[in-house]
Formats: sequence, C-alpha cells, structure tokens
Amino acid sequence: MGEITTSVRHDWTYTHIRDRRTQIVLARLRIGHTYLTQRYLFTRDPQPYCDDCLVPLTVRHLLVECPD
Repeated sequence: MGEITTSVRHDWTYTHIRDRRTQIVLARLRIGHTYLTQRYLFTRDPQPYCDDCLVPLTVRHLLVECPD
C-alpha cells in the first residue's frame, strides 16, 4: 500500500460503486490481496512465480510490470 500512496485519509473508498462485490474486488486489488497471489499462504504451497518473467506473482506484477 505504501507504494501507492503515503496518505492515510479515506480517499480510497468506493461508495460511488453500488455493487458490493465490485467494491471488494477493487479494494483487494489495491492492497494486493487476491486468491491467485495469496493462495499459497493458506495451502502451504511454494510461492507462485510468473511463468514468463520468473519473478514472484504479485498483483502489481500482473497489472503493471508483466509484458504478457
């Protein structure tokens, strides 16, 4: 979260979006907590890596850094 903003104000609310499920998805993407990238913590599997880049799989990598 610190990479996105240093502000602790509540500017990141999604009250303009009526669908609660969409609000949850956006909030989880913002903080980097998704089932795809965090599942290994629950299943005790090894941390997933991007097949193309060979770096740890994170939301930031998927949305910003990965060329594929």
